[in-house]
Amino acid sequence: MGEPEGFRKFFNLQYVKMKKLAAVGSLILLALNLSFSIYPYMEFRLPDMVFGTIPKTYFAIPLLFLLILLSIWFFAWIYVRVLEMYRTECRADIIYNPYAVYAINPFQEMWFREIYLPLLKDHPEHYKRVKNWCDLGYIPKDDFPEYLKKYYITDKESRL
Repeated sequence: MGEPEGFRKFFNLQYVKMKKLAAVGSLILLALNLSFSIYPYMEFRLPDMVFGTIPKTYFAIPLLFLLILLSIWFFAWIYVRVLEMYRTECRADIIYNPYAVYAINPFQEMWFREIYLPLLKDHPEHYKRVKNWCDLGYIPKDDFPEYLKKYYITDKESRL
């Protein structure tokens, strides 16, 4: 691996880390900004006698921050789970997941164990190979045909 390739991989790794963190950071900044924006409108409703000499902002702004963060989380949960608005994205995550190229999902393992293995009893070489896949939980790169090895994206073979 040459110097430009190493720099490219390092840069791409940092970019992906930033991209993953950006959504969480934006959510926190949004909730913080909203809590500071809403506080002046409700400040006059908070009684002074409850807080005593401690300023109301020490309690009100963190409480608003948590309420806004929880409400955003709740609406996001409804959006994703109840309304299923990210169904295609979740399916794409499965399709484009590099580990899904060779990992055996539970349904495939059931097919292999319950349907294909009994049919392969007469072919010991194939039976042994498919049984090995089921025991490992993935298909090793060596078992891929040469023309399909280009789709085997990762070098880390293990049970996920």
